[in-house]
Amino acid sequence: MSLPLAFQKAIVAELVAEDALLVLARGLGLRNILGAFLQIYSQPQNLVLLINTNADEEAALRDDLLRSNDVGSGGLYFRSVTSEQNVAERSELYRHGGVMAITSRILVMDLLTGITPIHLVTGVLVANAHRVTEMSTEAFILRLFRQGNSEGFIKAFSDQPETFSVGFATLEKTLKLLYLRKVNLWPRFHVTVTESLESHTADVIEIRQPMTKAMKTIQAAIIDCMDVCLQELRRSSSAIEIDVDDFTVEKALFKSFDVIIRRQLDPIWHRVSLKTKQLVGDLKTLRTLLGYLVSYDSVNFSLYLETILATYTPSTGSYWIMTDPADKIFSTAKSRIFLHQEGYADPDDPNMLPNKRPILEELPKWSVLSDIMDEIELDMHHAPHPEGSDTVLIMAQDQRTCTQLKRYLSTPKTSMSTRGKPLMRDLLHKYLKWKSNMKHFKDNVVTKQKPTQGALALSGSNNSGLKRGAPPNKRRRVRGGGQAMSPITKHSTSSFDHEAEAIATFMHATQEAPTSSAFVHDHELEEIDDFTDHFGLIEPSNLVVMHSYAGECDSKLLENIKPRFIVMYDPNPTFVRCIEVYKASNPGKQVRVYFTVYDNSVEEQLYLSALRREKDAFTKLIRDKSTMVLPIGDTQTKQVQDQSLLRNIHTRIAGGGKTGDDHPLPRIVVDSREFRSSLPSILHSQGMILDPCTITVGDYVLSPNICVERKSISDLISSFASGRLYTQVEAMTVHYSQPVLLIEFDQDKSFSLQDKSEIRTDISVTELSSKLVLLTIAFPTLRIIWSSSVHATVEIFEDLKRSEDEPDAEQAQAIGVDPDQEIDSAFNLTPQDILRSLPGITSKNYKHVMNNVESIRELTELDFNSLKAILGEGPAQMLWNFFQRDSRLDMG
Repeated sequence: MSLPLAFQKAIVAELVAEDALLVLARGLGLRNILGAFLQIYSQPQNLVLLINTNADEEAALRDDLLRSNDVGSGGLYFRSVTSEQNVAERSELYRHGGVMAITSRILVMDLLTGITPIHLVTGVLVANAHRVTEMSTEAFILRLFRQGNSEGFIKAFSDQPETFSVGFATLEKTLKLLYLRKVNLWPRFHVTVTESLESHTADVIEIRQPMTKAMKTIQAAIIDCMDVCLQELRRSSSAIEIDVDDFTVEKALFKSFDVIIRRQLDPIWHRVSLKTKQLVGDLKTLRTLLGYLVSYDSVNFSLYLETILATYTPSTGSYWIMTDPADKIFSTAKSRIFLHQEGYADPDDPNMLPNKRPILEELPKWSVLSDIMDEIELDMHHAPHPEGSDTVLIMAQDQRTCTQLKRYLSTPKTSMSTRGKPLMRDLLHKYLKWKSNMKHFKDNVVTKQKPTQGALALSGSNNSGLKRGAPPNKRRRVRGGGQAMSPITKHSTSSFDHEAEAIATFMHATQEAPTSSAFVHDHELEEIDDFTDHFGLIEPSNLVVMHSYAGECDSKLLENIKPRFIVMYDPNPTFVRCIEVYKASNPGKQVRVYFTVYDNSVEEQLYLSALRREKDAFTKLIRDKSTMVLPIGDTQTKQVQDQSLLRNIHTRIAGGGKTGDDHPLPRIVVDSREFRSSLPSILHSQGMILDPCTITVGDYVLSPNICVERKSISDLISSFASGRLYTQVEAMTVHYSQPVLLIEFDQDKSFSLQDKSEIRTDISVTELSSKLVLLTIAFPTLRIIWSSSVHATVEIFEDLKRSEDEPDAEQAQAIGVDPDQEIDSAFNLTPQDILRSLPGITSKNYKHVMNNVESIRELTELDFNSLKAILGEGPAQMLWNFFQRDSRLDMG
């Protein structure tokens, strides 16, 4: 894979020479650099493990390798290893060598069982290194790898510098988990990066579009509401002793603010008042409104507000709705759609409400985009590109915005109206139709329903991926502290219901026919079998591509379509870097970039703040790199051995003598499904030997007498609801003398099952605490252990094992299984569990079914005679009836 830029070659050379953690600024081509290492090691003589990637990232890297010059080696020796391959197939893949992109859970199982030849592994490539934490499976994998192989390399990659700069010594802790001693920092302001990118720059036209007066009013009002909520949050949080220095409007612009608040409130969440919890939710809602203000059209924005108002109740409603700025938000948003004018009748639309003069304020960027497209068309007409490639690329924040812009640009311009008028008219009709149905909606809506359902019903598209925030330094100062709360007046729910009823009466009287959708949906093109049969092949000079931002993948988009004109409808720092890399990689390509941003707006502040945060993060990392302390030599690899040595020292013996050099390490039998959690990793880090296998009874076997069923709070609730917990406890009490139910809480969450006010004095079958009481009454030998965190669970296991014998893996695996049933791991675990849960499938015949049928899907497609030949008359009939039954009829 070719790396055209000098700084990319320098990064690869530096990382090949010495193992390190690479922290690169977003948009500078981290995917290309990782792909270069895959190409280097995609040879049969190497065995390199690629971890911490998802399916999409693996597919993208595989495509990059196939497009490289050495197609044969790149595609042949890069494989994905998942749970679909059984043990024998995975063992065969390891012997063939190359690069293996493997699921973390599967790899840790193979490392513990010896399927992966650790001594033959050339090295490990760790993608998304910022996700590696003490409790992550990737840290467990690297610990196992380094204990069994001290020569193999470890190279880690990340493009999230902010993650390493938050908290105390985060970079140092991450390097210890990665078993690395060096970090390579490559920010945008690096000298080599600056020289490479600024040698050939694109022609950039920055357009700062002012917002409308109504948008400015709404933005200022939303910021005032956020300020009021933050002041109230500081006031209500003073009694619970938390740090409120971070509770500022500027930090509340980002999604990370939710993490800041929950990090402090989660450990005491059970003591937090209902008002404080509501304020946390209000801040998230207000940040959403700031983002929707510049991305939603006026109709959809007002509809979103009215949906919030429709679900409002005084007992559980939002705090900000009762403030004076909220009244300005609702009234101004409504004035952007229509104004009340007595005697007015719309001459262009007889179906319009009487006494309502349509305003239908368009987004200012729509007209800017139209002017840009006219300028591009004129430029291509008078000065065609010599290469004949005049492709236009328009980038927006999310797919919903792209869909709306497609509709807007596809509307022809007329001398009588703008392009956006038909679109806004259509949206208005859909809004009125939605409003007429709100009375029925109000009668059936659930109080806690999310307020986005109405907006989704109107837009018919996804509303994800919007940036939220607003500039704190550009808001209007309010003297006298916080805003005073006032009863809801202009935007009261009673007036909302009255307006909805009036619109419903008018719509019923006019019998208006349903209007077409305001957006182009994919199903409108379902009848077209082949696009080119109807429209033919489009010349690149006539091609306009609309796409949403996708991070590092945008660099490949630029290389594939090679646009001459790029329109950034929404600002995005990562894509700006991708354009710089694209232009520097193609110095002879003429590229013109139109950068549009609302002046003094939320999106401008977010863009500038993102750049500043990244720069500050790299500055802090450079400082931390010069002062951090790391262990020397192989100290890290000896941590587990040192811990085991301390276990053998008895303080009651004079001088701390050993109890015996041959004392074995404690051993625990772990169910293979438990490796989805972090507990096995922590157990292993404390010097315990894990025996992973598929066990039918329990999750952890500590001794021949002690079996533990581990439940998180969410799993405990779902297990009670499905009745699975009763069956699991019953099996443990039959086969073990000391069955244990371990209820484990999250480390950063409150150590409380439920609030004191929720505890009933009597037993109720609907209460969680009552269910636990009934469970202990049904099984008197069951012991319930409460654990505040994973680390507390490890200490509990150590205490329970102290005077017990070590468990036997084969014996634990045989418990709960028929004596004549052979334990065989040649089959995949997940399909095996699904198969054994089907009617007609028993422990006697499930293995026979797996030997005759390839997959669950193939089993469902068999006819009755084929099932009868495999299972027999009775079981085949039960399974056939299950497959043929329509679950929708059961729900009805």
